[in-house]
Amino acid sequence: MTGDMPRVVWAARLAAAHDFLSRLSFKVAAACLAIIVCSYCYEVVARYFFNAPTTWAGPLVSYMLCAVVFLAAPDLTRKNVHIVINVLLEKMPPRHVAHLQRIITAVSAATCFLGTWIIGTTAVLQYKQGIETILTWAIPKWLLSAMIAYGLLSSGIHFLRHLASGGSTHESTADVS
Repeated sequence: MTGDMPRVVWAARLAAAHDFLSRLSFKVAAACLAIIVCSYCYEVVARYFFNAPTTWAGPLVSYMLCAVVFLAAPDLTRKNVHIVINVLLEKMPPRHVAHLQRIITAVSAATCFLGTWIIGTTAVLQYKQGIETILTWAIPKWLLSAMIAYGLLSSGIHFLRHLASGGSTHESTADVS
């Protein structure tokens, strides 16, 4: 029993670090949303009041939108506030709901990990080949792919943690701080 204590402490520290990273990436996503708003406002003023449209605002907004989605997803998954379609769960007898929720959580984790593997290997290939986006303001494409892979991987880990703790992804039972 005493040999398990360091393992439990280590796991708790890893979980706390994962939660911190998820909260931090959510804050970065919020900053990206502010950048989207500011750049669109600037574009509207520049285009319609000064007849001087920008070449960078559209691409920047596209890149930031990707960042918002995949940087926010892990914290939303951590808090169990992601979108859930629960029509089937509401129609089922209560004795079957918990079992189905565990299956859904496991499939969600597996899907996130599969997506991580697919987009992660794609990001590596994009990096090796030097592929850039095709918008007027081009950036290395692997940066966006890596952000997607991060969001999927971190969300998948949160799904596994919910599964291991017996928590549900149907109702918000996790600490939402």
